[in-house]
Amino acid sequence: MNIAVIGGGINGLCCAWQLASEGVKVTLFEKNKIMSQTSSASSKLLHGGLRYLENFDFNLVYESLRERNWWLENVPELTNEIHMILPIYKNGPRSKWMIKIGLTLYDILSGKANISKHKWLSEDNMRELCPDLISDNLIGGFQFSDGQMDDYKLGMWVSKEAQNEGVKIIENSDVEKICIDGRIIINGNEKKYDYVINATGPWVYEILKKSGLEGAYKLDLIRGSHILFKGEPNQPYFLQAENDGRIFFVLPYNGNTLIGTTEIRQNISDSIAPSNQEIDYLISQYNLYFQHEKTQKDIIEKFAGVRPLILSANDPKKIKREYKIESMGKIINIYGGKWTTARSLGKKVVKTLL
Repeated sequence: MNIAVIGGGINGLCCAWQLASEGVKVTLFEKNKIMSQTSSASSKLLHGGLRYLENFDFNLVYESLRERNWWLENVPELTNEIHMILPIYKNGPRSKWMIKIGLTLYDILSGKANISKHKWLSEDNMRELCPDLISDNLIGGFQFSDGQMDDYKLGMWVSKEAQNEGVKIIENSDVEKICIDGRIIINGNEKKYDYVINATGPWVYEILKKSGLEGAYKLDLIRGSHILFKGEPNQPYFLQAENDGRIFFVLPYNGNTLIGTTEIRQNISDSIAPSNQEIDYLISQYNLYFQHEKTQKDIIEKFAGVRPLILSANDPKKIKREYKIESMGKIINIYGGKWTTARSLGKKVVKTLL
């Protein structure tokens, strides 16, 4: 069997890797450089998605936690366990007991992996562990574990694994059209494959449209923006925004402090970059929690990526993070998907085809 994968983000790379590991001949086409778009503009987390439990996405959280555990166990040189701090304040967006129930379920869904379970930290414990945190109305906090990575380096590790299995990667190759009989048009030339995997992320619908095709699912493109300050925080934080209760992170990353993310709808034809409004939002939320206030002058880097989510809700923070695999003749379209679950998505594509 000879398969073409279109798209060199983490989903495309994992599809190519998993197919090649089953003995399939795979060629991957990427219009720019692999790992150059959404997949390298994440929050740098390998996580189950604690907040997805509020939307009752139990299957996704279960899958994500098992995959998080796999990455941590199998690629320890590029991943690490982090101990998130979730502070609890009087009159906070979510009660202590609501969060306790969520974390207990999170631990259960994680299985028997060699990763720390959550624990309660008293107010005194929190003051000692988190001296930079504003302590007015603080009643304590929870500590729980998730995973962290360098998304670009881990993606390049997957690329190397795929190439070791025989995958041929062709960069700077813009596929102009895909056909339901397995043909693709690239640089004006036609090539024929047994199957074509459309793993173009935010551009999955664009390539279908150019090809005169229409998929079964609609995408909701959501921009996630991040900013970095110089110097690391003393703990990684999982925080709740004041007005809407949405989650944002304050994380150590390469010696600096990474803050994100946002959820803003994006047109694929517009520039993908943090807006001033998003930057002000992240700084203002940060300043609500930490004693030493920051301004835009403190930002040393900023970046944004676009999540290709399946349209499921009007409120971006309530959109489900599930993915769908659609068969369309000899085309397999991939909609949605999380970084953490890219490997298991690839395995499901294998089951679809073999």
